[in-house]
Amino acid sequence: MLEILLVFSVNGAPLEISDRIFNSYEECVGFVNTVADMDVVKSDYKFRFVSLDGLLFDGQCIEMKEWFLTQGRINT
Repeated sequence: MLEILLVFSVNGAPLEISDRIFNSYEECVGFVNTVADMDVVKSDYKFRFVSLDGLLFDGQCIEMKEWFLTQGRINT
């Protein structure tokens, strides 16, 4: 089973990880596109958009294992 994280930054602030863990990339993409109220997620699962209230969102949907490996938090 995949565990997909939504990792994002608002207005250039430090990265945050959403509390919700998604079961698929499609579920994460659907959530982001719903929040953005348009299709904003690219084929590499990254996104960048400005919300209606003027906030800049940058982020990606990424597999939990991949995220922590790239952040150096899992020792193998």
